[in-house]
Amino acid sequence: MTSSTQDPLTLKQCLGQNASQLAGTLTRARLLSEINRHLSEWSPEPWVAHLRIANVRGDTLVIYSISATALVPLRYRSASLLAWLGSRYQLVCTRVETRVRPPPADAKR
Repeated sequence: MTSSTQDPLTLKQCLGQNASQLAGTLTRARLLSEINRHLSEWSPEPWVAHLRIANVRGDTLVIYSISATALVPLRYRSASLLAWLGSRYQLVCTRVETRVRPPPADAKR
């Protein structure tokens, strides 16, 4: 599990794309949203609620966590997660990249 320095696009950058690029971005956002809604079906363990699938970049699954504590069990279960994503969403990922991204101080949980 590694970390990258590339940040997501801003909304202004996304809206400045042409129609086909924007459609692809929306499709990707819908997929990531659906995966996150159903992540507890993969594992009902409490630490999974602290994870968020942030991106799929090539064969790499990018996961954000609100704390490093949730990433410890993920290290041992990442192969299972990748297999679940492959069977349910036909994603072919072989690597997991993680980042700790605490929620903003004013965010409600």
